[in-house]
Amino acid sequence: MDASTNNHLETFANNHRGWLFRGHRSLDWKLETLLERASRRCKAQQREYEKRILEEFRRHAHTYLARTPKDEDTLEWLALMQHYGAPTRLLDFTTSFWIALFFAFEQAEKECAVVALNPDSLREKGQKGKDFNLFLRENIANGAHTDDFLYQDVPFFTNDRLAIQKGRFVFSFNLDQSFNDLAIKNQKEIKRLTIQSSLFPQIRERLNDFNCNSRVLYPGIDGYARYFQNHTW
Repeated sequence: MDASTNNHLETFANNHRGWLFRGHRSLDWKLETLLERASRRCKAQQREYEKRILEEFRRHAHTYLARTPKDEDTLEWLALMQHYGAPTRLLDFTTSFWIALFFAFEQAEKECAVVALNPDSLREKGQKGKDFNLFLRENIANGAHTDDFLYQDVPFFTNDRLAIQKGRFVFSFNLDQSFNDLAIKNQKEIKRLTIQSSLFPQIRERLNDFNCNSRVLYPGIDGYARYFQNHTW
C-alpha cells in the first residue's frame, strides 16, 4: 500500500497499533540482518563468522567501556554489539510507527518504506525453554536448539538509544536460512507501506514538531550534528 498524504500515514499507524515497525530507506531492501550482509561480503559462513565476532568483541570491549554485560547474558552482548555497529543476527524493530518512519525517510532520496510485523505471529521465547540466554549461547557455540521460528526480545539492561528508539530485536536460531526466507516460511504477518517522496517535506515538518529526529533519537553530539541533515528554517 502507498502513502501520499498525512492521512494515509495516520491510518496505517492507527490500524497497526501494537505491531513492530522497521524503516527501509530503499524499496529494494529485504528483511536482512547485518550479519547476513557482512558474511556475504566477506565470503564467510554466518555461524562461524558470528562466533568469532562475539569472541573478539567480548575479549576487547572492556578496554572501551566502563561496564560490560555478564558472561552469560548473551542477548545483552549481541545488543551491545548491534548498538555499536557490529554485525549480529539481531534485526532492529521499534514499537513506534513514527520512529520507523523517521529511519525510513531520514536519508532517503526517493520512495522509502515502513515494514510492519505483527508480534503475535512470532514465537514466544518461553516456548523455547526457561533459560533463553543459555539456548542462544549454545546455538552460537555449536548450532544447538536450531529451529525455524522467529523470536522477539530485548535485554534486561538496555542502552540509551535502544530505550529512546523503543527498540525490539527480532532474530532466529537458524543461520542456515535468511531472515527474509524464514519470515516467508513461517507465514509471518508482514505489511509494507510505501512512502511517496512528495510527502517528505510534510514528514520532516511533522516529525520535527514532536521531536522525532536524530537530535533526540541519537543522544550525543553525533546525533545533534546528524540532525542538520533534515533540518530547515
